[in-house]
Amino acid sequence: MTTPATSTAPTLERLRGQLLGHGFTELVPDTLDDVAAAGTGMLIVLPLDDPAQRPEFFDLTVVLPEIVHQFGPDAFRVAFACPPDSAATAKRFGVLRHPALIFLREGRYVGSIEGLRDWADYVQSFARLRTEAPQPIPIPLSVSGARS
Repeated sequence: MTTPATSTAPTLERLRGQLLGHGFTELVPDTLDDVAAAGTGMLIVLPLDDPAQRPEFFDLTVVLPEIVHQFGPDAFRVAFACPPDSAATAKRFGVLRHPALIFLREGRYVGSIEGLRDWADYVQSFARLRTEAPQPIPIPLSVSGARS
């Protein structure tokens, strides 16, 4: 595969290589629904963004395989989407903060974890989401003209 000629390509390619090295599935356009419906266990989807602007993605690629491993080989499957497709994936599931992990069971939305967390919070959230029933996808709200 050739690397696109952009300033972020080397770091994005490195991140992509790490995820593939862990056996995670790369989503290509219009394959999310098929990947989510196939297989057993819960699917975790990681919509990637520019790691040069959000280095937390590198931290997550270290933590995520360890957490998944802690729950056993059949508990979770992991897939990721690279830009620009990842933006549509994040929007589809109401993600407002990156990095984010989206949890799907049999193709249905269960929940998400947004932002980088500490180990205990990830483990607790994974355990909770693993047992929760599917729910409606959140509708992101934008507030225009709000003052902070």
